[in-house]
Amino acid sequence: MALPGSGVLTLADIQTEFGGTNPISLSEYYRGGGLVPDSSLNTSVPTSGVISVSDFYGAANVIPINYAQTYAGTINNGTSITIGTARATRWVFIQGLNTASRPTSGTIGGVTMGVIGGTTGNGAKAWMGWAKVPTGTTATVTLNAAGGDACRVSTFDSINSSYSGIYNALTYETYYPTKSVTNSFTVTDPGIVFSSVAANSPTGTSSTLTSTSPGSVTYNFGPVVNRGASGYNITSTTDSRNWTYFSNAGAGFKNNPAQAVMAVFFSAN
Repeated sequence: MALPGSGVLTLADIQTEFGGTNPISLSEYYRGGGLVPDSSLNTSVPTSGVISVSDFYGAANVIPINYAQTYAGTINNGTSITIGTARATRWVFIQGLNTASRPTSGTIGGVTMGVIGGTTGNGAKAWMGWAKVPTGTTATVTLNAAGGDACRVSTFDSINSSYSGIYNALTYETYYPTKSVTNSFTVTDPGIVFSSVAANSPTGTSSTLTSTSPGSVTYNFGPVVNRGASGYNITSTTDSRNWTYFSNAGAGFKNNPAQAVMAVFFSAN
């Protein structure tokens, strides 16, 4: 809950909002110093120097998700990407599809990234990687394998260092004209869920991604050479998302024995 925008404001009010120890000192409450998030809600709070109680009108111990897409293109080992304005709470998220060789480790701007991903039959692959990168407006991506033909980079804010992830590797031995997979998260407000699906022939242009959370799912890019699709949505309630795969005529899942379905949730606060 944000502090009032006018009227009486005390040190105790500030401590109630942001935490801290007694005796109360304003020097604990510089923006970005550990207690006060460096966010667009708190720009009136200084990061150093003179600080006063009145600087805290309207300040809040929450941050908006501040989602943005910053780069689209091929990412391989050593590729430089745009990541936008530097800030302490910034996460960088990469979604890759139709890759030549899926990476299993790497760094973004020198920060070790988390990776989730899988390989489908006949060579189609997908992966997602992420790291909290507080400095720089560009970042070099290092990968332990080739990256991908179609990657999208997103940035968002979180004061957390944790995430929830689901990865499903699905094997089919016979022909299915359609197949659906559902991933579910219990999420917090605000939060963001990224998800991807990789396949060989069955994804096609008719594959769909739906979510039960408020708002619609936005595709980062549609199916890529009939091998995958990827999307995200900002959410505030329990999220159940469903990928439905439609096979191309005559292709089916036979001889294309695996599907890779993955989803990752981050909470801003």
